[in-house]
Amino acid sequence: MTQAPITKLLVANRGEISCRAQRACKKLGMPCVAVFTGPDALSLHVLQAEESVCLGASPKEYLNAGKLIEVAKSTGCDAVFPGYGFLSENTDFAALCEENGIAFIGPTADTMRMFAQKHTARELAEKAEVPVLAGSPLLSSDEEALEYAKQVGLPVLLKATGGGGGIGIHICRTEEEVVTNYASASRQGAAAFGDAGVFVEKYVQRARHIEVQIFGDGKGNVVTFPERECSIQRRHQKILEETPSPFVQSPLRAELQGAALRLGQIAKYRSAGTVEFIVDDETGKFYFLEVNCRLQVEHGITEMITGVDLVAWQLQQQGAKGSDLPSDLAAFTPTINGAAIEVRICAEDPAHNYRPCTGVLGLVAWPQQVETRVDTWVETGVEVSAYYDSLLAKLMVHSPEGRPTAIAKLRQALEETQLKGVCSNLEFLRVIAADPRYPAGDTTTKFVEGVDYAPHAVEVVDAGLQTTVQDYPGRVALWSVGVPPSGPMDDFSHRLANALVGNDDAAAALEITLTGPTLTFLAETVVAVCGAEAPVTLDGAEVPMWQSFLVKRGQTVHVGATSGGSRAYLAMAGGLDVPDYLGSKSTFPGGVMGGHQGRALRPGDLLPMGAADLSSLAVGASVPLDWRPQFCSGVQDWVVGVLPGPQADPDYFTPEDIQTLLSTPYKIHHNSNRLGIRMEGPRPKFARLDGGEGGSHPSNVHDHVYAIGALNFTGDMPICLMVDGPSLGGFVCPATITTTELWKMGQVRPGDAVQFKKLSIEEAYTERLTVDNQVALLCQVARGAKSAQAAEAEAEAFQVTVPETPPTSAVLRVVPAGASHPGAQVRLAGDRYVFLEYGPMELDIGLRVRVHEIEHYLAEKKIDGLIETSPGVRSVMIEYDQRRLPLAKLLQASRAGFNSIIWHCLIIDEGEQNMRPADNVTLPHRIIHLPLAFNDKWTNEAISRYMRSVRSEAPYLPSNVEFVAANNGLEGDPIEAVRKVLFEASYMVLGLGDVYLGAPCAVPVDPRHRLVVPKYNPARTSTPEGSVGIGGAYMCIYPMTSPGGYQLVGRTLPIWNPFTRTGPFQPGKPWLLRNFDQVRYYEVSEDELEVLRADFRNGRLEIRIEEASFDVHEYNQFLKSVAGEYEELRQRQRKAMAEQMAIDAEMLQKMDAAHRSGLAHAQSSVMRVAMGENDSDPYDGQPGTAVTAAVTGTVWEIKVELGTAVKAGDTLVVLEAMKMEYAVTAPCDGILKHVCVQQADMVQQGSPLCLVA
Repeated sequence: MTQAPITKLLVANRGEISCRAQRACKKLGMPCVAVFTGPDALSLHVLQAEESVCLGASPKEYLNAGKLIEVAKSTGCDAVFPGYGFLSENTDFAALCEENGIAFIGPTADTMRMFAQKHTARELAEKAEVPVLAGSPLLSSDEEALEYAKQVGLPVLLKATGGGGGIGIHICRTEEEVVTNYASASRQGAAAFGDAGVFVEKYVQRARHIEVQIFGDGKGNVVTFPERECSIQRRHQKILEETPSPFVQSPLRAELQGAALRLGQIAKYRSAGTVEFIVDDETGKFYFLEVNCRLQVEHGITEMITGVDLVAWQLQQQGAKGSDLPSDLAAFTPTINGAAIEVRICAEDPAHNYRPCTGVLGLVAWPQQVETRVDTWVETGVEVSAYYDSLLAKLMVHSPEGRPTAIAKLRQALEETQLKGVCSNLEFLRVIAADPRYPAGDTTTKFVEGVDYAPHAVEVVDAGLQTTVQDYPGRVALWSVGVPPSGPMDDFSHRLANALVGNDDAAAALEITLTGPTLTFLAETVVAVCGAEAPVTLDGAEVPMWQSFLVKRGQTVHVGATSGGSRAYLAMAGGLDVPDYLGSKSTFPGGVMGGHQGRALRPGDLLPMGAADLSSLAVGASVPLDWRPQFCSGVQDWVVGVLPGPQADPDYFTPEDIQTLLSTPYKIHHNSNRLGIRMEGPRPKFARLDGGEGGSHPSNVHDHVYAIGALNFTGDMPICLMVDGPSLGGFVCPATITTTELWKMGQVRPGDAVQFKKLSIEEAYTERLTVDNQVALLCQVARGAKSAQAAEAEAEAFQVTVPETPPTSAVLRVVPAGASHPGAQVRLAGDRYVFLEYGPMELDIGLRVRVHEIEHYLAEKKIDGLIETSPGVRSVMIEYDQRRLPLAKLLQASRAGFNSIIWHCLIIDEGEQNMRPADNVTLPHRIIHLPLAFNDKWTNEAISRYMRSVRSEAPYLPSNVEFVAANNGLEGDPIEAVRKVLFEASYMVLGLGDVYLGAPCAVPVDPRHRLVVPKYNPARTSTPEGSVGIGGAYMCIYPMTSPGGYQLVGRTLPIWNPFTRTGPFQPGKPWLLRNFDQVRYYEVSEDELEVLRADFRNGRLEIRIEEASFDVHEYNQFLKSVAGEYEELRQRQRKAMAEQMAIDAEMLQKMDAAHRSGLAHAQSSVMRVAMGENDSDPYDGQPGTAVTAAVTGTVWEIKVELGTAVKAGDTLVVLEAMKMEYAVTAPCDGILKHVCVQQADMVQQGSPLCLVA
């Protein structure tokens, strides 16, 4: 019966073979459908598909034959392409397809049955007069296996009869190994292929694996193609294939092809298949191995040298349109053109027995040379899961000139290939291609055993408490969208460590927090450790800090616990070769970006090192004693230099507040980390009663961009904003730590005291150039370009010429308001930033338009040394490099001019000469419609956690939504009143990075929708990603799980897409929103939102986006028309806010009293024991192993009950510190005999927690 032509194909596979089949369909003009499982939702085979269907969340669904048939029918597919692996050789699936009238693209079920089991395939080969190795029938016991092994002669192979891929194959060289491996081979065959059958076969010790591609019409006509050699293997699996074989010559080639032809003819083989042989390298004799009844992984190199499209042939054989397939196979002879080679690039670690590796690929780049083909399913940003085969790509090269040229192309292609982020065999393949045995053709199946391979990498044996990859200066020019620079907390020590090993400043090194790692170096390098004092050992022998030392291949470096500070830095020559993310290798754990997998290191991580010329390095170079930073932790107060501003006295703080700030030591809070260093000290009085439209607390202002190192008062608590901190927020900053003083805040420990000291602009400039000079000189010493004595002499003689500088004052210039000008102030913000703000403390979109115009002007000027401008609601933060662009030059002013209020200023005077009046501006923007689950379970859980760990009573607790209603005087049901406003409002984005990563600072366009609320005081330590909050008058969407202070009202879609692979994200710009976009919400249920969030992440949800324009003049007319209604709302809000503030003040007093009482209690119990103030035994005399706190923090959870049996490594207690959770584990097996703490207790590092005996 003639089968109807196929019209639509279901590709019943994944990864690169699915992509390959889709390309063939596109070529033939035939529609196709891809399938995928949960872990594969973002695979290229899904994203590139014109149509795709999810089989289910389980990774095993590719094996669900019934589901595949169901999908084929529902999508109108009349053919199924199985690829290889999974169901490709499953006879039941092939039969099921035929039963349902669906063409199976491959051999018939009957043909597959012939070859499904290796022992029956051997019988068929013998019938076709194909040589087979001496062997046995299926065996029933290990005794029978041993009997046949003796007959055949050792060594032998024990082989599972089903499947392939090297599974269930064991080399047995002794009788004992035969007996031992029998059960293993049977068990592996049963597990992998559902068949426990095992047989014995003679083992050829110097064997080559050679195969012949066949294609048959099912009637006995078969085409054979040039042989492929696949001898280079690991674990019996191929990693390099080539055609033709360098070993096979004409007589043997004819014999191999004749044998394959006879076997295909006798089986009446249909479609593509491969006959595999073992060839004895010493005798040249060949033996049948097996038949693969499917398309082979390495089919591409046959296509390259013959010009045949084997997949197109398979499809056309079943009736697909096209003319690739010859009408008479018997008359077809393929033309051979040169040589082709394929390597399989896999996510595996060759240095550790090819163990599979998982994670996100941070960089994928393929060679672009001609006659190179890459079949792959990965690109930058793809996550490699543990569920499937480790194959990432097949890299193929072709040369018409022959094998030597093809090998040269392969070497070049491998060098041009970049795969970073996940360990792969790429470097191993480069070593193979460079091995002299390979071009010589000396390639038996034992080839890899002779490869001397060690990755140029460092292995993490123990990760320490928190060890991350950081580079300097981190991510630059992304502060305007809320991407923090990250980088080292103590950049001084980091730079010195890099200099000691001859690296540039930008090289990535390890930042070690509190307790260091144990690292084994798999290649020789030079290492240096700088920073807080810690014991450092090399193979157990102590080595000094602040000095470089040689580490040989295989040696282990251990860094112990730090003292005198929090962090140490380990640099190695060449740095760490992790992928860049947004221009930096630095790790930002909160954003899961940069470094190694966006996180702190874990045991087993393998970190590639950059290339370095060790021969030129002066090993043993050291940092002079008087160049080293001075650490104060536990000894004396840290003295940290600051510059005033941007929000100092008298506008925001009283002179008394500033005097207190500069004269009172502040104690470091335990909940400090890379985001910010929290401090405890006297509450400021503030110069204002409230924050006006910025919020009801006097620390609130309209959202503005922060400077790195700013002292930020979030409510009454000062926080030094650090390198992972937020860029945009609504709190005041009275002072900013200078660039060369900030390292000290990276070293403080909980309980340390910090004394702030006012510096001058001139002093800050001098310090920075002095440090730069020391680092540069040290690097020259390390590189052997200068002696240590010469460097110290140059440093001693170094003089800094300070450029003309304005007086050190928080306010550098004031422009009075006039008829056509809202007024402006230029403010100092440390030694890297200038802060320009417009107008009064009012929410005026016209002021934001003015900021936009100034930014546009400065961008067009392209001023050297101007790094970035970052807009706030009524201000712009200008970052500049004082070494290239002195402040006076930026301000275009002379010293004489600084005495006048009207001196010429580039960023105001020249800019505004070119500025359009705000009323004349029309801004293009987008209206973005987002789903919102209102008052949802996730944000309410965050509120509950805050109540348990930070503050139990506040006007905004336990319901943020009800507080929003109360604080704004909304009438009626509070929940419904807030719901109504939220879904009616259209929120205009005035700034990005309001907390982090493109988070919008957005205000309702209609002022009648402006709900005003204060932020949390103190702030939350954790907020779910996607949460929607209101703070001041602004709406914000949290792009990541992070601290925050906005009142939470719901949850929406993710607005940050790390690699912009799906959705409406611009390449290289992972943030969804742009300035002046408008966000409008529509309500969905929690269950609906979960589905929508998953679909949006996976590129299967298209959100509604409208292009529009915003006419400022029309908007101003609208404001006038609703001014009366808005004023009525403001009056209600003022009254309600005053009531809520009074309630809050009373509750804060209660909290302070409870805090003081709690401290006293802690001091009398756990804290006194930890500090050595109590000689009593915390374990009441019970014997056992003490478990102590690794960090200072609070007890978040006690995981195990008294009397419970525990095993070493079980989590006993979870501590919360530095806004992170730390698991404290059992040091040994035993019974939990005693617990010294309770939930919410404050504990110091070293405090007793419990006892295991």
